[in-house]
Amino acid sequence: MPAIRALLLVAALVGSMAWSRPSLASEIAHVDADAVIRAMPAFSEAKVEVEQYGKQLQKSLEAKQEVAAAFYQQIMADAQAGRLSPEAQAAAEAKLMQMQEDLQADAKKADQALVNKEAALTEPLYERFNAALRAVAAEKGYDYVLDKDVFLFAGGPDATADVKKQLGI
Repeated sequence: MPAIRALLLVAALVGSMAWSRPSLASEIAHVDADAVIRAMPAFSEAKVEVEQYGKQLQKSLEAKQEVAAAFYQQIMADAQAGRLSPEAQAAAEAKLMQMQEDLQADAKKADQALVNKEAALTEPLYERFNAALRAVAAEKGYDYVLDKDVFLFAGGPDATADVKKQLGI
């Protein structure tokens, strides 16, 4: 009799845990963040602006390269014609080396400036995306929303359309 009582008590506990488990389970959804961000009209505008800025930086670097190349050509012509003393040739070589180092530094600065420009233009997009994502998660009762690229298999709710709708896209 005590064994039956213990068995019934265990069965009741297991049953109550089974019934209460759905309330303890977390709701997990996934979203295609890239698709949402790329669908935002401001993303296209930011992309165009970054491309134009990159072209401006490239033109500036090319102009500096042309100056260095012209200087090199002039030095080579003067050296071949014998118009440079050894001291003048050494000074010209030093100047060319400095111009090359400056070009490399300018290229590195341009790359960083481009990265900074892109970040400045896309940060507000990600802020809007995250706000919309939080709103959808609260509305739909999602405890977690992960990017679809995190999953090997994504069988849960897809919140992509809901986030786009929240953003008005």
